[in-house]
Amino acid sequence: MRFFSLLTVVATLLGAVSAATLPVKHEPKCAHEEVVSTTYIGKDKNVKLQLSHCDDELLVDAHGNLVTTLTKRQSSNVCGAPCNTYCWSSATGAPTISDCTVIEHALLYESQNTGVLFNVSAYGTPTNKVTMQYLTCLTYFLNQDFNTLTYCRTEWSKLVNWLASDCSAANNDHGGLCVATDQRWYVQVQHS
Repeated sequence: MRFFSLLTVVATLLGAVSAATLPVKHEPKCAHEEVVSTTYIGKDKNVKLQLSHCDDELLVDAHGNLVTTLTKRQSSNVCGAPCNTYCWSSATGAPTISDCTVIEHALLYESQNTGVLFNVSAYGTPTNKVTMQYLTCLTYFLNQDFNTLTYCRTEWSKLVNWLASDCSAANNDHGGLCVATDQRWYVQVQHS
């Protein structure tokens, strides 16, 4: 059983599972990002999708240590791979859950109409970051691996829902991320 699916089952049985709070001063940010392409997805084509590269994206682990890019690996399909969820507080505010729900639904729509799987090119290439935005909600998948990774829209949709709900202002948080247990990738949800 997938790690995320197991958490969903546990959360359902126990009522609610709270994400760990990431003890860092700020969420991962990109100071210099090169956008390669922009399009709109979803049934109403209202969710902005960008392919880009961030040459200074820094991820800090739960202990405040810089997470570095990993060495080349064989497997490239990480759909359903386990990840650890972290929430944070920041001055930028939290995304509106209903705006994140629009992104969640757009991912499911695209899954049904263009396919479940999508590729994110290797770290250091012009398109190793896939970003989606709708009003106050912004989410992205960042590939930190030296290989192209394959992920699934259905799992990303679940993570958007999970992070928007669990790392919300109602819980005194302002966004969060789910970092692969092997640190090859992560999905983040934040205020746009």
